[in-house]
Amino acid sequence: PALGTLGLCANIVNTVVFYKMGLTDGVSQNFFILSISDGCLTALSLISSGAYILYTEVFVDGRSAHHVAQVVYYVALLIGTFPQSVSMFTTVVIAVVRCLCVAIPLRVKFLMTARRQLAVILMFSSCTTCVVLYSFIPGRALLVHNPVTDTYFTMIVDLKWFEYTVYASATSYIGFITVIICVIIITISLNRSTNFREKTTSPASSLSAGEQNKDGSREARVIKTVVFVSVVFILCNLPAMAHTLIGTLVKEFSSDGVYRNENSLNMIVMEMFIVINATVNIFIYYFCNMRYRTTFITVF
Repeated sequence: PALGTLGLCANIVNTVVFYKMGLTDGVSQNFFILSISDGCLTALSLISSGAYILYTEVFVDGRSAHHVAQVVYYVALLIGTFPQSVSMFTTVVIAVVRCLCVAIPLRVKFLMTARRQLAVILMFSSCTTCVVLYSFIPGRALLVHNPVTDTYFTMIVDLKWFEYTVYASATSYIGFITVIICVIIITISLNRSTNFREKTTSPASSLSAGEQNKDGSREARVIKTVVFVSVVFILCNLPAMAHTLIGTLVKEFSSDGVYRNENSLNMIVMEMFIVINATVNIFIYYFCNMRYRTTFITVF
């Protein structure tokens, strides 16, 4: 709950700041969308963790309240898959656009406009919406009695979990690998351009270079922000990628297999890092983006 609360507050701040900065350019627009989706994700994380505490520690003996708290817990987890997907798609778009701006800058500025970037995010988000509705709407919550322990627990049945898992795994791996490739290309391109400038810089060209410092420094701040956001995304999604990969290769790595304890531990770590990824961006924006920092200080 503490991490969810921190993430929710941080993303509310991010949303306000990027709105005040203006949404005319693709960078601010995409970070604005990312802040909204991360805010929804952390809010649902807060709800699910609170419901978990209620049905495991508070409503232990109350059959009705216990059942309601468990349903809220499961529903919040299932709905949370949507903003998590939107955040991933938005991060991929941010990384790809900035990668293309570094590699082929003249073409990208005209091709990847803010509206087209928004259209790409909305298109993939619409696909996720359809898959989530198709997979989760048929689900039902059943209150089941365990005669051995004489206790009741909730089961969510009739979910099309296989179809959703295939879609989620495919998009997650593609997005994860795409962001890694973009970070590598950006790093290599920046190193090459830096070496080229150092070799070709002369006293005669210092005046023209000085005129380009303002635009160059702004672009450098944007690239630094994108790289840090992408690296945090990669690191925080490693447990989720490892969980899916190990579960595919090792059949006993499941909730009821031989390695069920290791599976549960990795699930805890995976969910925690997903929320961390949705929380820490405020520090990246503040320390790497002067325009964000100026607007933040002005607003707050």
